[in-house]
Parts: sequence; structure tokens; C-alpha cells
Amino acid sequence: MKQISIYLNFIKEKGRSLSEINPGSDEIALTVDDALYALDLLDASHIAVLGGDILSEKENGEFIYAYQFWGNGYEYHCLNWSCSRVDNESQEDYVKRSYIIAKENIKTASDTAKRLGKKCYIVIVI
Repeated sequence: MKQISIYLNFIKEKGRSLSEINPGSDEIALTVDDALYALDLLDASHIAVLGGDILSEKENGEFIYAYQFWGNGYEYHCLNWSCSRVDNESQEDYVKRSYIIAKENIKTASDTAKRLGKKCYIVIVI
């Protein structure tokens, strides 16, 4: 339980609320480096990562979902991800797989943002 508290405090301190684009939202976006660190904090709590959203920043500093801002239309919608438990998968294996998928998707989004010259933010869904 202590690890989840550390995680929640970390994202509140380092993150940026999505309530500015989704009024009432309690989701928090992190930079790529902070998102990877947050995953390390979560890993010790054995909580699965259900998915994630990728955001970027307009020239005026306002958040926007990456698929709405990068490229044409929904070209980058695939950067958002989800991870569900599969049949006959133990909880432990599911949790491990969810972290692998999260890290892979964060890296892909970061690489895409760098290639496009855009900022990249991550929302981790637990």
C-alpha cells in the first residue's frame, strides 16, 4: 500500500491534470521520463496497467490528444493502448505483461513525438 501512495503523490507533484481539456477528469499526464519512473513505482505495488493515453501540447501550451494533433486525423490513434487479462493468465503474469506493454508503447510514442518535433505526455490508466 505504501508504494501506491508514493506513486499517487509522485503523479500529483509531477503531473498535469487533464481537467483543463476534460472538465472533471482526475487523470494526470506525465512527461515520458516521469511516466517511466511512475511505472517503476507502480511495479512494486503489483497493480496492472490497464492502458494509457498519449497527449501533446499545442503552441499555446494547451493539452491535446496526440491523435488529434499529430499528422492527419486519426493516424496516431494507435499510440493509445490498453491491456486486458487473457484467458488462463495468472494475475502475476498479467501484471508483468501490462508493464512490458506500457513501456513499449511509451517508447513508441516518445520516438514518434521526437520524429515529429512534438512534446509527448502520458496518462497511465490503472
